[in-house]
Amino acid sequence: MSMKRHLIYIIASFLVIVSCTSEQGIPTNGQATVAVQSLTRSGSSGNAAIDEDLAITILDSNGDLYRKYPAGTVPRKIVLEPGTFTLQVYTENQDSWAAANDGLGEACYFGTTQFSVEYDQVVYVNMQVPLSNYAVTLTLPSLFSDLFKSYSLNLASGNRSVRIQEAQKAYFSAADGGFTYKLEATNNDNVSHATTPITYKKVENGKLYNLTYYYGTDANSGGIDIEITDNMETEDVPLG
Repeated sequence: MSMKRHLIYIIASFLVIVSCTSEQGIPTNGQATVAVQSLTRSGSSGNAAIDEDLAITILDSNGDLYRKYPAGTVPRKIVLEPGTFTLQVYTENQDSWAAANDGLGEACYFGTTQFSVEYDQVVYVNMQVPLSNYAVTLTLPSLFSDLFKSYSLNLASGNRSVRIQEAQKAYFSAADGGFTYKLEATNNDNVSHATTPITYKKVENGKLYNLTYYYGTDANSGGIDIEITDNMETEDVPLG
């Protein structure tokens, strides 16, 4: 059976806005001040101006730690010494996201920007923090379960290998250089089929890669037709 493979990837965007002004209603009292107006994760549906899942770190001009606020404790107003700083905004799963959800991983967010502030000045921060990993999911054709009694999609990237079912997501980092996927299925006659492992290398953090499998016409593939197309016009969908 000829094999087609179909892959749709969906872009998650981000926006960082840092404005420097002292004319938006917050008194400076002669201080160098950062006013945090909004910090949100890209694609988040929450209404809070400051996402409770986001933490911040402020580094000085030498790259040394100046201030740090864990998730849920980020203040609206931060008084600093005058100078140039780097603001890092992130979820606190930077080192643990890959092991979450029984090894399937979870969304991880990280964003950074630089600002300068002087005495008697307010820097206003509005930041939408981008995903720092990407996800892979699976969509099967209709009536698939009527023909196959079991299946799994095997995914491997870097030093991790996982299996997912339809609609599940596995998360990986683009730094690992792409992912390899292989569909295995056993039909109702107890005949097992497996597609040839394929490596997809053009990955980017912040995207959702949806592997959609179709029925084929070649008995050697077990009735699965796998066609891959790159659709950059697809509507953005948050990875969640």
